[in-house]
Amino acid sequence: MTIENKLNEALDNILYQIKRGVSIDEIKKGIFWIELEQIKAWKSRFGFKFQIYSDDHLIENKPHFHIVKISEGIDCRMFFNGKIYDCKGNKSIDKKVLEAINYFLSDNSIQILLQEFWNQKNPSLKTNN
Repeated sequence: MTIENKLNEALDNILYQIKRGVSIDEIKKGIFWIELEQIKAWKSRFGFKFQIYSDDHLIENKPHFHIVKISEGIDCRMFFNGKIYDCKGNKSIDKKVLEAINYFLSDNSIQILLQEFWNQKNPSLKTNN
């Protein structure tokens, strides 16, 4: 599984918990909605994707990613700490989704994956952030 798919699937799983009524505070306490289903290949339920473009540039001397949801025209550039730099076309991210993204980004292993993803796509701009 690629780094991009790992990031997309992990965020999708958090958004699924929220959809099922589990709050971020409950997730932090280890409370999860569990649903048994036949094993199948993962497919995005919510349409959000992390994108880091090759040969990109730093913004304010920091790496960034795009969080994109094509079906709603959302394309926001965000720093690894969850701060939104800008969004194209005045489309914004729903408050609950933004809360989920910020929780997601608070995980150190996600930070490591983002850094690895950035460094793969932008070898001339490698970062340790």
